[in-house]
Amino acid sequence: MRFARCAAALIVVGAAGRQTNGTVFTESDIQTSHLIRRPAVVEGREWLGLQVFKGGSRLEQVDVHWVGSLNFEDSLFTLSVQPGAPAFIVADVPQLSAGPAVSLSRYEETLSSRVPLHFVVGSRAYSVELTGTSPTMCDAAVTLSDGTLSQGLYFPDQEFLSCDEPHFSVQWVGDLDGDGRLDLLTTFSQKYSYYPRRLWLSSAAQGGELVGLVATLDGFAA
Repeated sequence: MRFARCAAALIVVGAAGRQTNGTVFTESDIQTSHLIRRPAVVEGREWLGLQVFKGGSRLEQVDVHWVGSLNFEDSLFTLSVQPGAPAFIVADVPQLSAGPAVSLSRYEETLSSRVPLHFVVGSRAYSVELTGTSPTMCDAAVTLSDGTLSQGLYFPDQEFLSCDEPHFSVQWVGDLDGDGRLDLLTTFSQKYSYYPRRLWLSSAAQGGELVGLVATLDGFAA
């Protein structure tokens, strides 16, 4: 499947006026050919790739650039990432630097209604739960909880698209910023062809939050 993708320059402004603005590509985004146009500027930016290996994982500096080709009359663009095979790559997130990381789940996990995903980071147990009463899940919400505090990560009224075969998944879970708390990479969408990547870090959380949004990529299946 080909994708037309655009990077969302989403800014999170906390109580102290702090702003963070980053871009994230999942493993699937890296491996996919992007139709017609490059979805984000990658050259001239400092990129980190999460390498997951037996016994651990690590953020490493990676070189990223676009490679263009022609398929009949269509322009196709693919990402070249070296060293290769990262679980995801991320740029412009000041909380992150090269070094060890903890990965609890590298592969995509699909959320099912009222069947929470459970994770333990350090001494804390977390759950990610999808809830909704409609058979179509057009009223679905996603909540992150540590047993004491709960934070909504997705609400249907956030969407700018009409509901059509919504899908909800977690691409990665672990500790990326080294603070001993949960970080995660998600895709929560109200439409089958829309793929909003969202990277959440605990070190970016504001008061009353477990995580804060630090990097995005919005994609649409062509």
